[in-house]
Amino acid sequence: MQAFLGAAPSLRPDMFEGALGGKMMGVLVVRAKDGRVGYLRGFAGMLGERRLVPGFVPPAYDVARFEGLWAEGGAAITRLDREIVGLRAAPSLSTADQARLEAAVLAQRELSRSLHARLHETYQLTNALGLGSPIRALFEPRMPPGGSGDCAAPKLLARAYALGAWPLAVAEFWWGGPPLGGGRRHGVYYPACRGRCAKILPFMLEGLECEPAPDVGLLPIGEQAPKVLHEDGSIVVVEKPCGLLSVPGRGPQRRDSVEHRLQRRLALADPTWPRMAHRLDLATSGVLIAAKTKPAYVALQRQFTARTIDKRYVAIVRGRVQGESGVIELALARDLDDRPRQIHDPIDGKASVTHWRVLSRGAETTRLALEPKTGRTHQLRVHLAHPKGLDAPIVGDALYGYGGRRLLLHAESITFLHPDTGEPMQLRSPCPF
Repeated sequence: MQAFLGAAPSLRPDMFEGALGGKMMGVLVVRAKDGRVGYLRGFAGMLGERRLVPGFVPPAYDVARFEGLWAEGGAAITRLDREIVGLRAAPSLSTADQARLEAAVLAQRELSRSLHARLHETYQLTNALGLGSPIRALFEPRMPPGGSGDCAAPKLLARAYALGAWPLAVAEFWWGGPPLGGGRRHGVYYPACRGRCAKILPFMLEGLECEPAPDVGLLPIGEQAPKVLHEDGSIVVVEKPCGLLSVPGRGPQRRDSVEHRLQRRLALADPTWPRMAHRLDLATSGVLIAAKTKPAYVALQRQFTARTIDKRYVAIVRGRVQGESGVIELALARDLDDRPRQIHDPIDGKASVTHWRVLSRGAETTRLALEPKTGRTHQLRVHLAHPKGLDAPIVGDALYGYGGRRLLLHAESITFLHPDTGEPMQLRSPCPF
């Protein structure tokens, strides 16, 4: 399919580049009624402002009904959008214009909600058992997010069932330039998004024999971990291995963590202590601080809030980074459609700052020293991978770059004031790679 995309004269390069970036594409291998094995092609959303493209599966909705509703409701929403933009662009608003603006915003919101509810009624979702379901029923009690059912995988499965073909395997990959928020790279395979497809695909896959969903990142970790680097009456500093959670996650399979192991190992009078004063990603290794008492925890949290704690990481990234050092500043926000991914959001994101310095260069990689000045989720991973950062994803980062044996990111040292004595402390963990 990738060869087809690269050679098809009808697929212009600008369909996969520009301000909105590329497109998620998908392939579904199927067995036809006569036993032949072939594949279906699909794309998320629209392709070059077209819903129907020869050689690709159609949407999972009644196209004629959908386009009729969209032409009617979409035109009204567009008119309101223009009115809102015009009013907001005015240097000042009279009382009457302010009332017009508020009324237009409310009308646009209500019209959009009503239109999407009607559009959802045009979707035709079925599964391998021959059962059907309205798309809204799969998201109750909430409304489906925009674009639900328009990803490649649901469209491919809907078409296979309509043809009477039996699905065998599915894969989705990103094709083209990165999206504005980052986190997608050309030609890389990605799992289905959690915000939309995680609600739709479990229903559409019913009746098929499927592999269990992988618990990505969890590794079998020996009971001797984590290694203690320092311990006294108030704190314990440990070396977290890659593949072990910092704190328990949801469900019994994700209870094992540094915090849980320390609580069992130290057996304090209150079994809910010690508690982690900060966290490292599941795939990140390195130095972690746990507080044994509430006063120590509060004192450490104050230092983190004041940003007086210095952390130093080592990472190996793909590519030869230009320059010797620099500062990355990118506002970050949660990707509400695909948690736990984070995206660059210059409008609603939270400020984040990372200092970087080159330690050494290899033929295809660069070793970096990193000093985050803020502590946003996945900050280092996004800052290094995003085109507005270094555009050099960390080796082994399947979420923002390319998968591998492990994420080559290690918290090498942390410097802080002891929560009881105020004494400066620095704890180090040798980089394992």
